[in-house]
Amino acid sequence: MPRSSKNFQMGENRRPEEMLPTERPTEIEKTPEKEKAFATEEMKIEVTNVCQFGRCRFCSPCFRPTVKEAGTEEFLRKMEGNLDTYLRGCGRKIILTGGGEPIDAPKKLFGTLELISKKLEKLGVNLDLLAVYSNGVRLLEPVSEGSDKTYVDELLKHGVRDLNISVHGLTNKERSEIAGEYMGNIDFDTLIPRIVEKGMRIMTRTTLAKGFIDSVDTVERFTKWMSGLGVKMMYFSDLFYVPPEERGAETVPGSQETLEWTDKHRIDFDKLVNDVKKSKDFEFVAEYARHREQGRTFEFKHMVSGIKVLFGDLTIGDEPVEAPTYAYVKPDGSMDTHNNARDLAKREYVPLKTVAKYRPGRPEREFQQIVQLRRPPKKSPSSE
Repeated sequence: MPRSSKNFQMGENRRPEEMLPTERPTEIEKTPEKEKAFATEEMKIEVTNVCQFGRCRFCSPCFRPTVKEAGTEEFLRKMEGNLDTYLRGCGRKIILTGGGEPIDAPKKLFGTLELISKKLEKLGVNLDLLAVYSNGVRLLEPVSEGSDKTYVDELLKHGVRDLNISVHGLTNKERSEIAGEYMGNIDFDTLIPRIVEKGMRIMTRTTLAKGFIDSVDTVERFTKWMSGLGVKMMYFSDLFYVPPEERGAETVPGSQETLEWTDKHRIDFDKLVNDVKKSKDFEFVAEYARHREQGRTFEFKHMVSGIKVLFGDLTIGDEPVEAPTYAYVKPDGSMDTHNNARDLAKREYVPLKTVAKYRPGRPEREFQQIVQLRRPPKKSPSSE
């Protein structure tokens, strides 16, 4: 895969290293270089493995290693230390994401947001980005029985202003086929404007797949639809790619059916990007590397609405053992380099029958195939 050299991060603010020297935040500028361990890295927090209503056919957590989930108290105890390490290392972008659906673990989600707020106040720093990913199913439901506050209201109360919602097709039928009936039946024409009215910025994340969003025409129709609802940014994601030589029990031990679906439905990403570059509906802006050149992001401007439209691909399973691509917190509360089940990670991984319990409602057959280890685990370089 072609790789470029410039870093990229989500959000309207640029990373400190992408700013001119006079623009850099003073508190980062005054920090000794050796203490800026996370100045160029985002923190991704997988709050939970649980996803009650998502049935995404391409769900990479279903075929990737799954850690044993920690309870709320243990998770938050570890998160306090993780946040201190990340923020003192000049990290300033935090995304609460899947794994599972963050809203399906509200005590861990809002407990983490409270920790973030307290830690920022204690250290006297601000974030460039605080975002939450969601499948959208429960966003406008009451946060508790009898409450008049929704999950969106509670997120806003905890300082979240950026919400990334999964929308994987143009029609209810398409979305139901690729992501299940709960996500397929969401009325986005109502949901998104109501959330925007509350003061939340929306970015949509859409998977590119054959038979769904897979051409310039479908991209343009989707962009026109979402921009009209008040969406400020769109991200079209290629299906994650695991190189065949990297596939084994430490990289893809889960649902082989899901992995096979991604292989079958992967589009020609480079061709689509080149077609978009030729389209009069979009203006090409730039290409960036992401996650230390594990993937690429292409930025465009939609000519009619003026909003930012991004296309990204990512190779997983061959991440360097010794070098993190970002600060990655798993549902057990550990912050480690990546999501490969290697000895270096020091995580406890669960069998497929447990993964199935985290994701109720998915077909049992998805969790009946077990991949065998095809090669010895990669070891980190000796410290001796």
